[in-house]
Amino acid sequence: MKTLFITHFYPPEPAAGATRVASFVEALANAGHEVDVVTSFPSFPRGRFSEAGLPLLRIEKAGRTRTLRLFSLLVPNLPGSRLLHWLSAALWAWLYSIFTRNKYDVVVISSPPFTLAIPGMIAAWRHRAKLVADIRDVFPDVAVAMGAWKKGSLQERAVERLVRALYRRAALVVAVTPTALAQIAARGVPGPRLALARNAAERLPEVAATNGHGNGFTAIYAGNLGLATDVDVLVDAAALVVSENITIEIVGDGAQRVHLGARLQTAGTRNVVVRGSLPRSDAMARVAQADVSIVPLRKGIEDSVPTKLYDSLAVGCPVIVAAGGEAQKEGTSLGALCTPPGDAAALAAALRQLARLDKAALRKLGESGKAAVSSRADRACIMDEVVSRIAALR
Repeated sequence: MKTLFITHFYPPEPAAGATRVASFVEALANAGHEVDVVTSFPSFPRGRFSEAGLPLLRIEKAGRTRTLRLFSLLVPNLPGSRLLHWLSAALWAWLYSIFTRNKYDVVVISSPPFTLAIPGMIAAWRHRAKLVADIRDVFPDVAVAMGAWKKGSLQERAVERLVRALYRRAALVVAVTPTALAQIAARGVPGPRLALARNAAERLPEVAATNGHGNGFTAIYAGNLGLATDVDVLVDAAALVVSENITIEIVGDGAQRVHLGARLQTAGTRNVVVRGSLPRSDAMARVAQADVSIVPLRKGIEDSVPTKLYDSLAVGCPVIVAAGGEAQKEGTSLGALCTPPGDAAALAAALRQLARLDKAALRKLGESGKAAVSSRADRACIMDEVVSRIAALR
């Protein structure tokens, strides 16, 4: 098959969405299909392009995969800059899909952003291709749950119409959790057109887990500081253990970086270290060296299981899941310690509980989690199954 894959996030960006898409594309190419990836120039998580003087188009080739990076507008610190970036990227993807001389058998979009639904549907119509929607977050549900939009607002109703049109047009809709799959099914999508492809661990280079950066006990959060991430519970829990030789290290960047900085100034915590964004290999090395990894989601986020849960376990680091819903269920099944979302006192108590263990006991916990995740959460195998479903659409 000749496949057009439209995505906003793609390596070298360190986003979880980018690594998921890369695994998806790799599975398509490994199955013998040619893949054209239409995407933007890297800008995540800093909200600005990583290089200056960008061309309108850059083509990168690797095996059966061709990556087309297209121009998009990005004005840092401008109100509404994220939506402008999404819309301009969608516009250029739409123009490419209309005017390209290449013909495609399958069009895949990965959302968010939800704006990619438009070029995806147009491209499928233009090429008379099967449309596959890879849904990492169910909109508008997730925006309402985070409090960004109100139920019944103009934004919520407009996006609801858009995603319903996408689901009607799609030959296959892929979701990351059973809850997300149920939300999509409730919009009238029949079971044969649905597929579950959970977030999972990447096949990472072997990293030695040392459990501890030095003296004391180190907990780490490594990932996107997005709106779904509960940075407040990290700061509040740190304040509760500030005198107990427990440090919380935060590796990442994103929409809540400014809010995090303001909270740290107000709280006056001395045991939080913010390192900013690191290359993925360096970030995972920091996780492997920590005593525990924290996966905090805001209260109300029920359908998300962050990839950092699997990646942390895969490098032998014990995990505390400070979340509810699917993340709590998955964390429990993989042997992670779970606390209620937004409960700083419970998170602090969990940190104290683990800090009382010696290094050998922590390593044993890490090894147990690593064995659990490796036995049933390999993303390459999951994506191979999705590609088989796509091939059967012809």
